[in-house]
Order: sequence, then structure tokens, then C-alpha cells
Amino acid sequence: MPPYISIGGYSDPPRIPHFSIEAEGGELVAIVGGPGSGKSNLIKSIAGIRSAGRGSIRIMGARPGTMRAREMAAFVFQNSNFAPDLPVRNQLDRRIALIRGVAVRNVQRNVADWCEKMELTEAAGQIPGQLNRSQLQMLSLAPLALTTPSVAVLDEPLTNLSSLRVSSALSVIISLLEKASVLVLVQNKSPLVKRADRVVNLA
Repeated sequence: MPPYISIGGYSDPPRIPHFSIEAEGGELVAIVGGPGSGKSNLIKSIAGIRSAGRGSIRIMGARPGTMRAREMAAFVFQNSNFAPDLPVRNQLDRRIALIRGVAVRNVQRNVADWCEKMELTEAAGQIPGQLNRSQLQMLSLAPLALTTPSVAVLDEPLTNLSSLRVSSALSVIISLLEKASVLVLVQNKSPLVKRADRVVNLA
């Protein structure tokens, strides 16, 4: 069986001259780099949004952006990727239904219950422009909590959160390790560095 995620000889000059890593299921790997170190471009390459350039990236043996890679992996970007003109709750219903391969009505109760548990019911009913960064970042974690990805890749998932929400977000992320491999792209002071099984520096 191939590694859950494999990055070999990735380069993004001049920020990342060479980077390689493999991660298995149940492993939390923190990839550490400061502002401008290339973390955001790296996660976009893993997600298949941009070309990886030199080197190779595989998710459960599949190339980024392919159907299999999309089925296996979940991504959380530093800036939440919600459409600006629809209530966040509607977007989460559709996104999670698509991932599960079921009708929207079959996930609405799960999404509502999770939002209530996170004290985000009112926020979820609004459009993104009406919410603060902490609310948006926490809501962007809903697909991780309500689906079962094999690989999760998160870019600074705690940065925009209020201190009251950090522990809730950590619980969501740590719970993934029962079945998934988790890569977090963070700065050195992130609480996730202390929780990681391995810490890898980009520089």
C-alpha cells in the first residue's frame, strides 16, 4: 500500500529549494515555516490547484486534482473558501453531501447538530461577509468533522481562531487521526507543533 501522502523533491524556488516527506495513517505531521516560506503554495500544489513544478506529490498513490485524490483528501485553507453570496450553512450542506455522495437532505441534521455543538448555529445561517475570521475558520472545519477523509491538509488552521475556539478546533483535528494522515502547515508557535508526531521545517 502506498503512503497516505507522499511528497518527493518538491521545489518552489527561491522559497523551497527541495522538500520531501511521507506520512502514514494516524500520523500528525507539522510542516513549519514562517510568513513567505511557501506554505500556501505547497498546500495549493497538494490540492491540485497549482502545478507542483518539480518533484512529485501523491495522495494514496493518486496525483493531486484527480478524482481519486479528491475523494481521499480534505483541505482547509488559511482563508476560508466560502462563496460570498450564500449562507454558510447551505454551502456546508452541499459540500458535505457531495463528499459523502448523498442527497443534501441526508446531511442537514448532522450539519445543524455540529453547528449547535460548536455554538455556531446563528453564524452558519449568515453569509460569509457577516462573520468574523474566527467564525469562518471554525465553520471551515465542519467537513473534517462530518466526513471521513484519508488525508487532511490544513494551512494555519488555528491562526484566525479566538482563544475560546482553539481547543474545539484541536479536538476536531486530533479526532481525524483515528483514520487519517494529517499534515498541518503552521508557524513554529502553533499549538499543533507540540501535538505533532513529527515536525519538519521547510527552511
